[in-house]
Amino acid sequence: MSIFNDARYAVRTLLRAPGFSAVAIVTLALGIGANTAIFSVVNGVLLRRLPYLHAERIVQLWSATPDEPRGGYSAADFLDVQRRNQTLAAIAGYREDALTISMPGGEPVRVLATVVTADYFDIFGTPADLGRTFSGAADGTAHEPLIVLSRETWLHQLSGDPHAAGRRIRVNGVPHMVVGIMPASFDYPAGTKAWVLSPLAVPTPQIDIAGDLLETRDVHYFKAVGLLAPGVTTDAAQVDLTAVAAGLAREYPQSNSRRTIRLLPLHDEVVGDVRDALLLLLGAVGVVLLIACANVASLLLARASGRRREIAVRAALGASRGHLVRQLVVESLVLGVAGGVAGLITGTWAVALLVRVLPAGIPRVEQIGIDTRVAAVAVLLSLASALLFGLAPAWQASRADASAVLHEAGERGSTAGRGRARTRAVLVVGEIALTLVLLVAAGLLVNSFVRLQRVEPGFRIAGVTLVSLPLPQAQYPDGKRQAAFYQRVLDAVRQHGGVQSAALLFPTPLEGDNARGSFTIEGRPPASRGDSPFGAIASVSPGYFHTMGIPLVKGRDFTAQDREPAPAVVIVNQSLARKYWADDEPVGRHIRFGDTNEDWVTVVGIAADAENVGLGKDPVPMMYLPYQFFTLPFMSAAVLSDGGTAIAASAVRDAVRAIDPEMPLDKVEPLSDLIAGEVAEPRFRAMVIAAFALMATLLAAIGVYGLISYSVAQRTREIGIRVALGAQPGQVMGPVLTEGLTLALAGIGIGLVAAAAATRLFAGFLFDVRALDPVTFGAVAVLLLAVALLASYIPSRRALRIDPIDALRGE
Repeated sequence: MSIFNDARYAVRTLLRAPGFSAVAIVTLALGIGANTAIFSVVNGVLLRRLPYLHAERIVQLWSATPDEPRGGYSAADFLDVQRRNQTLAAIAGYREDALTISMPGGEPVRVLATVVTADYFDIFGTPADLGRTFSGAADGTAHEPLIVLSRETWLHQLSGDPHAAGRRIRVNGVPHMVVGIMPASFDYPAGTKAWVLSPLAVPTPQIDIAGDLLETRDVHYFKAVGLLAPGVTTDAAQVDLTAVAAGLAREYPQSNSRRTIRLLPLHDEVVGDVRDALLLLLGAVGVVLLIACANVASLLLARASGRRREIAVRAALGASRGHLVRQLVVESLVLGVAGGVAGLITGTWAVALLVRVLPAGIPRVEQIGIDTRVAAVAVLLSLASALLFGLAPAWQASRADASAVLHEAGERGSTAGRGRARTRAVLVVGEIALTLVLLVAAGLLVNSFVRLQRVEPGFRIAGVTLVSLPLPQAQYPDGKRQAAFYQRVLDAVRQHGGVQSAALLFPTPLEGDNARGSFTIEGRPPASRGDSPFGAIASVSPGYFHTMGIPLVKGRDFTAQDREPAPAVVIVNQSLARKYWADDEPVGRHIRFGDTNEDWVTVVGIAADAENVGLGKDPVPMMYLPYQFFTLPFMSAAVLSDGGTAIAASAVRDAVRAIDPEMPLDKVEPLSDLIAGEVAEPRFRAMVIAAFALMATLLAAIGVYGLISYSVAQRTREIGIRVALGAQPGQVMGPVLTEGLTLALAGIGIGLVAAAAATRLFAGFLFDVRALDPVTFGAVAVLLLAVALLASYIPSRRALRIDPIDALRGE
């Protein structure tokens, strides 16, 4: 009952000081709310278990080389790994593809699909909601083509038909039987709308490949997931698979000498590179909460000064020191609970806002929300904060000598008063130091983002629209038909009003390493397969470099005559020319792709380097081939127009419908959106850290203001006497400003050291900015100093208005 009574007394006490209570609760609500919001993101993305039966045992398997750490498998390598490993209970292959699905009587739609081998779903252990999966089916072509749909596709395309299992739909023009509907929770790979059972030996891209796909080891066209055998650890499986890869390298040195197998837990694969960024945000918001706690502790210390006589009276009436400490701690807990409730409400609102502004690259966004774990953390933060900011003030307040307090005229000269002043000063110095760390982080990240945004990509952005044009293989099974379709579309688009120029391309800008290949330079045979020159491959049409605004440094552009049966030609970028020809002249030289006996290809030009694997990253060596020689069934059109996206989309749509009315447009995207997507994550990090730094700066300013105001109030008699004796305004304000300046300099000094040490935590997120950038550190120090002086100036001005008579009468 005593705790209950203490709680009731605490509530009444706090209600009698509404200003203090409101400031303390709002301060805590900001800190706890921000922490709740960021932790909900961390919880949803990093901590929640993947929704699969065997989630902890599922691993991603990459066929890795030094140049390509996340490479795919050839059919032959996959089958060997499947047979030879000793640690996997199962292994399945898959590849992502965009497919056209046509429902009976409905419009064809393009969806992201995943082509899988039969035991794919067995690895995840997730049964179908309706019907079945591919369990027990053979990876062959004898059976009818089968497809499993996502719940979203089932609802939107089949209207949630409960008898959907067994229905036939067309996939890329080929009839497939729907065998099952997956639950909404099954989403691997992310965004997949359908899963198609396919033989192992169906490659992507769908291009002509010589030889038997089950024998060749040169075509790496699909990915793999595996299920660890019961009791097997990830490390043990990695050792086993590394040995398997080493054996394959010994047996097939030409193709596998540089290949190994890289294993990752599926959770790590799904989370990807966002872990460090989210942990950085969590650390930053934790600093904000520490600053908020320091602020509330400072408020409690100031309030304790005003309550010292009340506490002394209670002690004189027999209250033990333990009881006094308990009472004051309970008051802090009441404040903490109130701040926690307000923080949870604030956090719920902030989570909704965060989900809307999160960049597209953040995985598992649908898992973000306030759940039991997040609520529990909010409660723990409330209680921990209450103890953190409440214990020290409670302990100090209970140490006062009751007799001395009851007989003293004021606190100014008391030992307890000096102790509280020192503690508040330490808290304010700590606030300033922590704020400086956040401001430095924000300054560096914002500077980095601005520099990244200003990167010149090397290609035209304004007015260019990309339209994806993947072709169904049933209607366009070979390169000749694909090339004929693309040429007719390109010719029609170029005639459309408002279109300045148009071209075909694969891959799209900033995705230049989607297709790679080795080659041999005439007269310079490599010592081994592993030593062959290597580069990214792009398939483009004549006019591509003009449309994209990429200048040709030497040689010529492709022409309409660069097609069979004319000799094959290639244009290389500057990076490839420098890497493999150095000071030599590549134009006019000959190369041959792979180690085949194909005809030599003539280098006819050198294109200027353009960003091809991401903004701010060094361009990779690249070879441009005329699309008539290297036709792929998933080209895109780049359209430069006066009317922007609307004109470009209309031009391509009209051209496609005139040729194939059943074909939907897959994706229409202004090139400016592609660039914006590249900087979305850096922008998000910079904005959130900057918001936290601004919040911390405001709290630190309030802390300095509160301490200096308290100091002025405690020195009212002294200041009144000095004013009465004729002190000038500068002589009155000087000591007050000096006190604020001293605190600020101490906090800034400590903060600069702490910030220098902390930069290693986020140096990996910086672009073109040094982690110890002196301009940023200097600017932040000056800014904080100015804020502290402004926060001190207001109380110092109030000191000038002290009436000496009132000050002396008050004493």
